[in-house]
Amino acid sequence: MKKSLSILAICSLFGVSSAVPLFEGEVSAGYIKQKPSGWIQYKGDEVDVKDDLKLGDEDSYFLKAKFEHPVPVIPNIAVQYVKKEFTGNGRISKVFRYGNQVVVIGDNIYTNVKLDHYDITLFYNLPFVGLASAGMLDVEVGLNVRVIDLKAHVKTSNVDETASVNAPIPMVYGAIEVSPVNLISILFEGRAIAFSGHSYMDLNGELRIKPITVPMAVDFFIGLGYRYERLKLDDLDDVSTDLKITQPYINAGVLF
Repeated sequence: MKKSLSILAICSLFGVSSAVPLFEGEVSAGYIKQKPSGWIQYKGDEVDVKDDLKLGDEDSYFLKAKFEHPVPVIPNIAVQYVKKEFTGNGRISKVFRYGNQVVVIGDNIYTNVKLDHYDITLFYNLPFVGLASAGMLDVEVGLNVRVIDLKAHVKTSNVDETASVNAPIPMVYGAIEVSPVNLISILFEGRAIAFSGHSYMDLNGELRIKPITVPMAVDFFIGLGYRYERLKLDDLDDVSTDLKITQPYINAGVLF
C-alpha cells in the first residue's frame, strides 16, 4: 500500500503522464506466536484442544507478497502462506469419543493438529480515498480465497484417528492503512465469511516502521502486529469445530 499507486491510477484514467513507478508491491516474512483455544469434534464428542487434546502454544512463520499495477479494471494480487502446527502430550482425565473409538481415563495421549493455510487475494485500491486524504489513507477491497488444510491426529494405546478437511474458502477482504508520517504506518486487514453454519474470521492489525528508504527504489520496514482467527465448522467432512487462535507477531520486508 503506497500512495503513488493511487495517484497513478487516477492519472491513467485521464491520460495524464506520471514519473512514478508503474508497478508496486511488497515482500515480507515473519515470526508468529500461536495460541490455540476452543474445541473440535470428529464424529464423536466435543473435545477441548487445551484440556483434552493437550495442545500447547507454538512458534511459527508466515510469508507474504503483494503486486500492484496501474490498470484500473484488472485487480491487484496478493499471496500469503501461514504455517500452523500444534502438538500435545499428556494424561487423559475424562472419557470421550474421537472418530470411531473411545479414549479412556488414565491413558497417555499424543495429538498433532495442522491448520496450514494459503491465501490468494484479488483486490482493488480505492484511489479517491488516497487523493481526498492527501495520501494519508489507503483502502483496499476485494475477494480472498483461502485453502485450509486441517488435520487433527489423536493417538493413545487403543485409538489412532485423524480428522481431515481440505477446502477452498472464499472470503471478503478489506484493508486500511493510515500513514500520518513517512516513517510509520498503521495497517488493519480483515477477511471473513459465513455460510450454512460455517464461519471464518481473520483480523489483523500491524504497526509498520520504515527506518530505511532508498530513494526511487525500496523502503525497508519492520512490523509489529497481532492476528485473531476464529474458524467454525458445522459437520464438514464429519468435522465440527470452534477454534480460536491468537497470534502476536513480528515481520520484516521491503516495499518497492
